[in-house]
Amino acid sequence: MKLKFILITTALLVLCLGVLMSCDSASTPDDTAAEVTVTPTEAPTKTPTEEEPTVSETEIITEAPTEAPTEEVTTEAVTETPEAGMDHGIVRDGTPKKYFTIRFDDGITQDEKVMEILKKYNADCCTFYINTGLYGANWAWVGQHFNRPDVPHQRYTRKEIESGIYDGFDVECHTLNHPSLKNYSERQVTNEVKRDAQNIKKIFGYEPIGLAWPGGDTEWNEQNIKTILETTNVRYGSCTTRNTAKGLGKFSLPEYFMTWYPTCSFSDADSMALLNEFIAADCTEDMLFYVWCHGYELDLFYTWEKFDLFIKTITEAAAQDDSIVLVTNAEFYQLFKDEIPAWVEVEVE
Repeated sequence: MKLKFILITTALLVLCLGVLMSCDSASTPDDTAAEVTVTPTEAPTKTPTEEEPTVSETEIITEAPTEAPTEEVTTEAVTETPEAGMDHGIVRDGTPKKYFTIRFDDGITQDEKVMEILKKYNADCCTFYINTGLYGANWAWVGQHFNRPDVPHQRYTRKEIESGIYDGFDVECHTLNHPSLKNYSERQVTNEVKRDAQNIKKIFGYEPIGLAWPGGDTEWNEQNIKTILETTNVRYGSCTTRNTAKGLGKFSLPEYFMTWYPTCSFSDADSMALLNEFIAADCTEDMLFYVWCHGYELDLFYTWEKFDLFIKTITEAAAQDDSIVLVTNAEFYQLFKDEIPAWVEVEVE
């Protein structure tokens, strides 16, 4: 009995010990299981604030430049290119004036001597019309046409013009290549005028607003006028036909700027007489003496001395008579552009 009691007691002790060991094992934490349990499986539900950007916002901020490119940051105002004739400083005070202006076409080498005479008498009232698509062109046929092969018709090169030959004078358009515009399409007309104007603007730093019709008044038409007004900044067209042939007075202002007829050509036999008549005329209303020419004509007709006297006469008269005002073609346009239309105004019914 005693042995049986001992065996039973021992069995009970072993059973209790196993239960205790099982409880200790269940209370020990499993580190791996704990990590899996607390790891988030989706994005936080907290809405990001500006101070706490999302990952995508962080990437954008990192990739974006920290400052704007230098060339895009400026405090200077954009400077508009001035129009030709704007800086004339002439004020119309309401009293009638006698305006004098002169022009030379083609941009040829005789212009240098022309300018020497103009500068001699401090006359800056001349406008030169050039073809920037014909730099350096030699039109020997011009002198040959008059049986004077000794008379050159040599245009300045681009380098010569960019060197400052025309500094102090007004330079305007004569089209790019001096074509007969009446046979050109609207696109061709625009190209001839607009590109010439762009080249002049680049060289001289102002917007040309005038054109001398190339080839004379038989080589353009009304459609050319409309095209130029619609597609370019040119607002006046200088002609070659005397204004009296168009029913206008000798010293009258133009009816339309795009058909601006001159008083005469310098090479006309009566040009000097007309000048003296203009100077002596009573100024009861605004008057205009507009003369045009080519530099080669002074060689062709041996009229350099006449031209010297012509300029001397008008400048001396202007110095003595404040009703006489010397202007470039562009300056005259700027003075009267609000009164004289560029072309026929179309009435809207």
